[in-house]
Amino acid sequence: MKENKKNGRQGELIANVLAAAVMTAVFVVMAWESLPGASVVFAVAAGYAFLMFRVVARSGRAAAVMFPAMFLIFFSLTYVDDYQWIAAPGSWFLGLIVGGIAGINRWSGKSAGTKASRKPTSAGEGGLEFTGGLRPAIINASCAAGLLAAGIAHLFLQKPTAAVGAVFAGATLGGWALFRFPLSLQLRNLLLWVIPVEFFLLFPLAENTGQAALPFVWAYGVLGGILLGGRYWSGPRLGEPRPPFNVRTKTQRKRKRKRKPRTQQKQNTNSKTPPSPQRAVPK
Repeated sequence: MKENKKNGRQGELIANVLAAAVMTAVFVVMAWESLPGASVVFAVAAGYAFLMFRVVARSGRAAAVMFPAMFLIFFSLTYVDDYQWIAAPGSWFLGLIVGGIAGINRWSGKSAGTKASRKPTSAGEGGLEFTGGLRPAIINASCAAGLLAAGIAHLFLQKPTAAVGAVFAGATLGGWALFRFPLSLQLRNLLLWVIPVEFFLLFPLAENTGQAALPFVWAYGVLGGILLGGRYWSGPRLGEPRPPFNVRTKTQRKRKRKRKPRTQQKQNTNSKTPPSPQRAVPK
């Protein structure tokens, strides 16, 4: 059985290596005419996906924010054509595939060929408590810095104006306030739908006003603000998410008591049964 499992792991490892090699070959063929610039996009995408599976996945909120950011970056590469990187969007997705293959698997040791283990930062009792710490704080701060840097890049590369700057600042502040102040989960989840709706509604306005950066600074600003406002950044609760995500409900806090089986005597306490007659003992 152990040999079969080992052979199965080696087969999966070989299949993953072949898949990554095929994607890399497809990238080289597709981006041959603009290989230097496309290689930068490919390498960044591969590193992005690798870190998503190995590092960012340790923080559930950071992973939830950075996953849609992958598609947001694809839109950015599609609309930003200042450098004439024709193969940039395709290079981005191929790099994500290669980096994902590299990040999700183990490549050495006894467990080579298996999925890489990722311990979440919210590993409290029953997975319901959030311990925080320096590691989740660094992960969230790094992701927020990357998102805000992408928004600033759009602001300066696509005809910076005061209106675009105001949208970027307002979006960052709005995302920060959305997770900084205590709101009910239902209201917060409802307000989160405003982010994609506003993103697509800003495209017609951007085309009519000649300010193509409007939807992008909005999306990057909100996502970065969410990561900044959703955690404690100082004191003993450093890295811990803010309420209501870091608390358990009252019903979850109560431990279930083990019930002992009732004996037959307890079941018959309320029943009225006449005592059995005693036999006379002969003298």
